[in-house]
Amino acid sequence: MNVRLAVLTLLFLLPTSSSYGLDKNPVTVLMYHHFDEDPTKASSAVIHPETFREQLLTLKEAGYTSIPERDFYDHLYNGKELPALPLVITIDDGYVSNYEFAYPILKELEIYATIYVVTSYRGEKPGWNEHFSWEQAREMKESGWIEIQGHTHNGHGDIATGKKDGPFLVTVAAEETKELYQERIYKDLTEAKQLLEKEIDNEFYSFAFPFGLYNKEVVGFAEDIGYELMYTVKPGRTFSYQNPHTIKRLNASGEYSGEELLKAVKSLP
Repeated sequence: MNVRLAVLTLLFLLPTSSSYGLDKNPVTVLMYHHFDEDPTKASSAVIHPETFREQLLTLKEAGYTSIPERDFYDHLYNGKELPALPLVITIDDGYVSNYEFAYPILKELEIYATIYVVTSYRGEKPGWNEHFSWEQAREMKESGWIEIQGHTHNGHGDIATGKKDGPFLVTVAAEETKELYQERIYKDLTEAKQLLEKEIDNEFYSFAFPFGLYNKEVVGFAEDIGYELMYTVKPGRTFSYQNPHTIKRLNASGEYSGEELLKAVKSLP
């Protein structure tokens, strides 16, 4: 058999995209951040609670089915079957507004969500917005509708480089060797895992990259520590054969009506 024929034979024998049960119904992952009752603050990262409700109801009425993140994990790793038009809701950072506004709506509508928290910020106000406490995290987790997963320990910000500051996870700091950079990243991701396990007895397997930024060291360390699902901020849907370490998400802007979000979801690659 010549080389060309061997390659063609191998391609013929490989499973095609239609071989995967979810290819016709890929998973849509939505990303939210902060919730605010002031309608003038609506933006790409801030949403009014009633707009949030409208978006979720519109997707529900269009046939999208909320699934727990664990089912998403089991699908990608263990071949678990999912319903048609599966939907995963994610919320980044862990602001107290998640507890005050999103959590009651998610419970009421019986929709699952995962909140990715910066673990060192629990119960603190490091910037403009207060973050929910560990006690509130435990309450949400115990409801069965909310998962709490990792968004670094203290790595959601910039670090000084001596010239221009850069994102904590992917930047070598001023006077920092490559080895020291790697130690810093590994320590931060490990501390996040340990705090999640300690404070809420969490099953730890999922991580959202701050700002959607990552490199091979971050992915490698996260995998080594125990993160098995990793989320970017690149829009798109997830097929069953795709890399679980670079999952795509659609930012559900607070400026979208329910119908506008549905249109955006339907247009995803």
